[in-house]
Amino acid sequence: MLVKKKTVKKIIKKKLIKKLAKKPKKILVKPKTKKKIEKKIVEKSVIAKNSEELKQNFLFSPENLFKAKIKVIGIGGGGGSIVAEIGRSLSKATFLIADTDIRALKKRNGIRHIWFGENLTHGLGTGVNVELAQQAAQESKEKFKDIFTGQDIVIFVASLGGGLGSGATQTFIDLAKDFDGITLGIFTLPFKFEGKNKSRIAQNALKSLKQSLNVSLVIPNEKIFKVIDANTPITDAFSMVNKNLIGSLESMIDLIYTPGIINIDFADLKAILKGKGNQAFLNTIEEFGKDRAEKTCSRIFINPLLQNHTFAAENILFNIVGSENLSMFEVEKISRHISELNPKAKIIFGISKNPKLKGKIKTTILMTGPGLKEGQVRESVEKLPEKSAIIKKSVKKIKKKINKIKKEKKIISIDNVFSPEFENEPSISMEKKISVIDASLNMDLSKKNIRRSALEVKKSQDEEEKKKQDQEKEWEIPAFLRRVKYKS
Repeated sequence: MLVKKKTVKKIIKKKLIKKLAKKPKKILVKPKTKKKIEKKIVEKSVIAKNSEELKQNFLFSPENLFKAKIKVIGIGGGGGSIVAEIGRSLSKATFLIADTDIRALKKRNGIRHIWFGENLTHGLGTGVNVELAQQAAQESKEKFKDIFTGQDIVIFVASLGGGLGSGATQTFIDLAKDFDGITLGIFTLPFKFEGKNKSRIAQNALKSLKQSLNVSLVIPNEKIFKVIDANTPITDAFSMVNKNLIGSLESMIDLIYTPGIINIDFADLKAILKGKGNQAFLNTIEEFGKDRAEKTCSRIFINPLLQNHTFAAENILFNIVGSENLSMFEVEKISRHISELNPKAKIIFGISKNPKLKGKIKTTILMTGPGLKEGQVRESVEKLPEKSAIIKKSVKKIKKKINKIKKEKKIISIDNVFSPEFENEPSISMEKKISVIDASLNMDLSKKNIRRSALEVKKSQDEEEKKKQDQEKEWEIPAFLRRVKYKS
């Protein structure tokens, strides 16, 4: 049987492959190449070890163990408008708009929204009907159940005075009663020109909402006129309020997200915001120049858009951020000025550096506390600085002296200076009487409504007495009957 040469070659090749597979291959490597390979193996093992350590450090670092989750909810047309603008500028928070007006919701592109009350309002608003807004919110409770899940801080934003803001907001806050985090309310009040009815609705709603929240912040729309001029367009005017809120909220959130030289964490912020029915004051300002610390001190307690912070500041949190040239003296000056507002308050502060500020100092302050009662207001007035105490003592001394002089009949009023009981008083000279009258006239012109000198007064009195005497002569009545003592 003849075998082809090609077939023989294939058989021999297969046998050789089997033999080579059984024996280990000897790979000749040059010395230099061998060292390079060993070096690469070592480097890879080091990188692998380091990457594992980095991974562990990343997973268990304080920054990654916990990140506070903050949700901002705008309720109604006014609240939705504010949240829509804030949501475009503010990161590190999630946003939600709740409304019955489907047309308004369509304008809020990019912001998650909830449409509710469709069976009652048919996709329209509630006008100034608070009861209708309450019914619409109660009917749609199931839609709101999950909006608080996993959140640490929930911020409610609403414009009070209208139906939805004043009526539906309470339902949202009631649903948050079992919520373990912090609830903060930001509310705007209507303009004066919107009428007394809207103002009454807003005030009644605010009173109720405050008690259900941890902290509330109030912005009267009327305050807008303090920061605009006659040429400011209406859209820009409302945008100023929103920008003020954006700046302050962003700074507050940055406190717990950005590490500093002296750090403020979420536990600190929670300690300041906890409680029930408290009021808040929030402000962020930037100053530059040689006297930037002094400027900060003069402006830190002034936010023209907020309602006057007529409350006892029991909790104060502030943070000072500066560039590389932030000095200890500047930090001390600002900190001392803030702490002097209420030395008994719980104070938490932070200091951090930000090269982007380039010579500026940025200071953020958050103060909370209960509203002052009537008794507390009186108490705070009595506890004035030392100068006021000195003035009070001086006033008391002066009053005592006046009473003493009156008892000694050394001070005589215009009404009795010429009366018969003092007419023959030897201790009081005519010059003294005249000087007293001059002083009385100068001090009490509003009561007397005259500008006559003491001599003119005496002259008029003499003329009156002479007229009476002339009349008596004419009447020819016995002297004991007609003689009547003159009283001025």
